[in-house]
Parts: sequence; C-alpha cells; structure tokens
Amino acid sequence: MRDGKRCYYIDDSVYHTYSGIIFDHCQYRVKAFKRGTAEICTIFGQTGDGMDTIAQSEELPELEIDDLLYSEDIGAYSNASSTWFNGFAPAKVGHVNYPA
Repeated sequence: MRDGKRCYYIDDSVYHTYSGIIFDHCQYRVKAFKRGTAEICTIFGQTGDGMDTIAQSEELPELEIDDLLYSEDIGAYSNASSTWFNGFAPAKVGHVNYPA
C-alpha cells in the first residue's frame, strides 16, 4: 500500500513489453484473469527504476502472487524495443492457451 492505494510489482517492465509507454507515450490497460471486486491500484515494473510505472490508476481485483495479468493490443514493437535494463531479460515471446 502507498498513500492508501494498493500497489503491485509485476515481472515485466516499461523497459520490456511495456516499452511503448516510454517510446510512444502509450497508455495500456492492464487486466486480470482473476475476478473480484475491483479497486484502483498502481502497477510498477520489476526494475526498481522510478520511471518503471506501467499504470497509476488501474482497476483490478485484489491480486496474489502468480495471478496473471494481460494487456490487449500492445503491438509488435513492444518486443523489438525491449532492453536488458538493470539486468532483467526481456519477456519471452510465445503463445499461451488460457482457460476459457
């Protein structure tokens, strides 16, 4: 919690999949597969860098470790502009089948 708002750190970053936030000034909606009462929260990336903020006002249910999040329509260049910032490897690209 920070200033009364729930905050999450995820294993991605504005230096990885969410690089469009820095390079293209995109704002991606972050959604959860988990259902529940939503509350406004902030989502930070994994690097510990002050600019690694993915969303400041996203409505998500209360999350636990290993809950999955996603963003739609990020685009192909998110992976192309990924870096190894602070030693974190870019996200792996692949196909995942999620339960319906």
